[in-house]
Amino acid sequence: MHKFLTITAATALTIGLTAGLASAETHDAAGKGMGTEANEVFGISDGQAVVKSQTNYESFEVAAGHPLEGASGMCFGSILVNGAGVSGTGNCVFDTASGDKAVMTWIATGRGADGALTGDWTVSGGSGNWASATGGGTFSSLTDPDSRTFVNTITGSITID
Repeated sequence: MHKFLTITAATALTIGLTAGLASAETHDAAGKGMGTEANEVFGISDGQAVVKSQTNYESFEVAAGHPLEGASGMCFGSILVNGAGVSGTGNCVFDTASGDKAVMTWIATGRGADGALTGDWTVSGGSGNWASATGGGTFSSLTDPDSRTFVNTITGSITID
């Protein structure tokens, strides 16, 4: 009986370790998210405003097999514009093609020469395979003020378990 328990425990440990090692896959996060914005701007004083930010992602232009391929969803948060300075933070919730939800956190850090909002993003969890996902990178989101459409260019990596 002792030999049976030892072999069974060793087999279970080997299967558990093998499954844990083979499951994570890292993807280059390079791509573009497109959609429309529904921001509200609250003017405070000359050169200062607070923006209640909401962007609705309708599609992602990414490589085949990218975790955000076929995803859509919404990002929301707030941004403080203070002269040339920009700061703010928020979250995104995306419905993925696999049926899982992906959650991202963004931090606005500045403006590009083209007027795009720039900053950093990180994977903050989600459901299914996104529950223990990790990753992050940078973003540059440029909005056309007339059509209220935007293109958000992202870089970085995403690791999905």
